[in-house]
This record gives sequence, structure tokens and C-alpha cells, in this order.
Amino acid sequence: MERLRSYWNRCVEANGIDSDGPPDLWNGQPSTLVTSCTAHSFTLATGEQILSATTPALLLAEHEILFVTCFWARSPSLSHLSDTLRQLSAKSLARRDGIRIRIRICLSSLSLMQKLFHTSSPSGHVYPPSTWVSKLGLPAPDELQGLDLQIKSIFIRPFSVMHPKFIIIDRKSAFLPSCNVSWEKWFEGCVSLEGEVVGKLVDFWRNFWGRNDFAPLAFSPNPGRTPVSLTSEPGPKSTDTIPLTLPHTISLPSTQIPALLLPSPHHPNPHFHPLPIHSAPPFPHTPLNTFLHHALRTATQKIYIQTPNLTAPPVLAALHDALARGVDVEIVTNRRMMVFEQLVTAGTLTEICVWWLRGRYRRLMKQREKKRKAAADGADEERGGGRAREVGKLRVGYYRALMPPTERGGSGTGDEPVKSHLKLTVVDGEIVVLGSGNMDRASWYTSQELGVAFWSRDMAGEILGDVRECLSGRVEEYYP
Repeated sequence: MERLRSYWNRCVEANGIDSDGPPDLWNGQPSTLVTSCTAHSFTLATGEQILSATTPALLLAEHEILFVTCFWARSPSLSHLSDTLRQLSAKSLARRDGIRIRIRICLSSLSLMQKLFHTSSPSGHVYPPSTWVSKLGLPAPDELQGLDLQIKSIFIRPFSVMHPKFIIIDRKSAFLPSCNVSWEKWFEGCVSLEGEVVGKLVDFWRNFWGRNDFAPLAFSPNPGRTPVSLTSEPGPKSTDTIPLTLPHTISLPSTQIPALLLPSPHHPNPHFHPLPIHSAPPFPHTPLNTFLHHALRTATQKIYIQTPNLTAPPVLAALHDALARGVDVEIVTNRRMMVFEQLVTAGTLTEICVWWLRGRYRRLMKQREKKRKAAADGADEERGGGRAREVGKLRVGYYRALMPPTERGGSGTGDEPVKSHLKLTVVDGEIVVLGSGNMDRASWYTSQELGVAFWSRDMAGEILGDVRECLSGRVEEYYP
């Protein structure tokens, strides 16, 4: 814990933190974001598979579920959630104690029209029960009489979407998925958590979503309760010819590990800048941005990033600097994902930014070779130069769905993810960051985001190993 606390203090001292965070969340004292947790499981699957797999855990709820997502659409995922709500209502009514299970569903995006005409009040819009079926695709109120249910949306024009995704059960356990409630069949991840970090997540919810809607829960602790995690049927290991099928869940070492809650408040001003990437305006120094930027700038060995899109100028600059310092960088991202959104919020595309990074990297390699040749000729020392500095290795891959089963000679289903939506950063095999934040301009400059940093070599090794195994056959090499 002290190592993470010391690292975070150095990060804050070197970069500073914006003071415009939610009241009482860090209140000018970033050290309050340091916490701990037990991570029980990590799942890779489609969003539908992840939300379906949370059903057994949700049905264990006795008092409250806080369900936060970004995009909401009629889909198999929504059908799973609707069925779960019906079962929870029946469970609550069967108790006959008159206390309904409290459910709060929070979202930000339904459609373009909803965002165009949405109130910009931070209090958001609460959907009356009469609109649950027509607007949201949920069961009718008479099917959910056992629930104290409220659905709220918040969106701040022009671009400030509330992007976090998390589920908190009875304020004791939590899931941190990367997926929305939607139809997209994307490669997603989800980690299950217990411990002190859950209280920090509750504080985040209370300070933003739960204003004037936060009541104490009267319940007795249940120390014998089975830890909440996701499970999936064990499948065969991947090989060169048979990639691993999804969903896939691994158990993580059930030990307490240092963690850091990393909120990133929304910013209505996108700070668009017409000049090239190196002249980008300063990014908002939110806890998430500041931590990620510091981790990339101080990495000494290796950086692994998996992100839906890569258009954030501070990230691209930090990765270039890391390569120049001799740090290896590996990136997995997508081609042609959310093209319209990228053009509107970033004015560029991931493919262009990756091309830019590759070009700058090749320049670094040429400069190194030039220095090496000069040193070999003795000319370098005459000019006062030194030994050629090693350049890190750059590896970039674009996610691709597996070929149809008939073409690859294996078996499969229609659940194959077509794009990667996982947000994962691993630095020096010790720091893991999961959450909602992409490495794109929208996440860094306008959207509200939420991440959790974990300080654990065991967890980093388990998660990165599992991701690599599940990506086998699903990555098209772009560079080298």
C-alpha cells in the first residue's frame, strides 16, 4: 500500500490535480483516493455474455443495486437485465417484510435525439414509470412492484457523455465491466471486486448520481457470504490452430491488493485545436488522466495498451517518449470503429494516429542507427556525442474477429466479438488500470470516466496472460 501511496504522491506533485472534482470525493486531497480491494475474477466475453453472467450475483442482492452504464439500447443484454429485475421483484415480494429492494439505474446515451434535447442540468432526467416500457424497453411497473426502482440519465451538451460502467451490490461487492447495455458484439472485460474500493465506488455514485437520493441501508454484515464473481464453463486452451472460445473467466489471487480509484469528471469545453498533434491543448488533470499520463511517462520496461480507439494527443506523445527511452510498447486497437464519433470529437481517426506513431518511431530508429554508425567511425565523440541510446520495440495490432468456423477448420458460435471494446493498460508488469476510459480524445478531454488502478504483479500477470490467450487468432499485426 505504501508503494502505491508514494507513487501517487509523486504523480500528483509532478503533474498536479484539477480542483474541480465532485464535492467530498477527493476535496483537494488526492490521497483519499488510495484504497485496497480483493479482485476475485476477470472475465473476457461479449457484453451480452458478461451481463448475463452477472445475473446470479444480482439475484443475491438483499437491499440495493446501483447499476451504472453509458449507452442503453434494446438488445439481448437488456432482455437479461429485465428478466433479472422481474426475479428480484418476485424475491422482494416473497419476503413479506414490506421492504422493497432499491434499484438505481443510471445511463447517459439512448439516441442522438435524446442527447440533442436532453437537459444540461447535472440533476439529469428521471424517467417516470409510464415511460419504462416505451422509452427504455423495461418491464411495466406492475411487473416490478417489489422494487424501489428509479432510472436516471445525465448528458451535458455538447459532448459530455457519462461513460463509467459499474455495478454495486448491497454496497459490499462490485463489478467493473467495459460493456454497455446494447447489442454490440464486442470483446469486453469485467473484474469483480470486494473490499474498501467498493465504498469509494459508492461515494462516487453518491456524489454524482445519488444527489438527494442516498439513504443508509439497515442490514447486518454477512461474513460467510460467497465472494461475488463471474463464472463461465471451462473451455479448451488456445493453440496455434484453435483460438480460445468466449466467454472465459479466470480466478484471481484472492488477496488484498493496493488500489486507487481514478475518477475523471466531464468537461463541456472540448478544447478543439486546429494545429497538429504536437500542439494539442493541455489535457484536464483529472485523477485518471494524471495517473495514466504519469505511468506512461515514467515506465521503465514495457507498456501494454488495449483500447477501442487511440486518438488522445497526450497518450501518443507519451508513447513516443517511452519508445525513445527504450521502453517496449504494445498496442491493440481497432480499425473503423465509431468513425463518425472519432471525427466529431477528435477530428482524426485511430488509423491516422497509429500511422503517425509508426512514422515517428521509424524516425527514432533511423536516428539511433545514424548515431551508431557515427560512433563506430569515431565521429560521434568528436562532435561531443555519446553512445546511441536503445529504442524500445513497438508492436501494434488491430483486433479482428475470427474467421467463420468453416474457413478456419474449428468450431464456433454466432457470439464472436467483431471489435475490441476492452480498456486495459498494464505498465511494467505491475500496474493495471481497468475501467471506462479509452485512450481517445473524448475520454481525455470531455467525457466523464472512471478507472481503478491495481498495484499487483500477480494480478497483472494473470490478466495480461489471459488477454493474450483470448486474443490468439484475433489480432492482425500492423507493425512490425
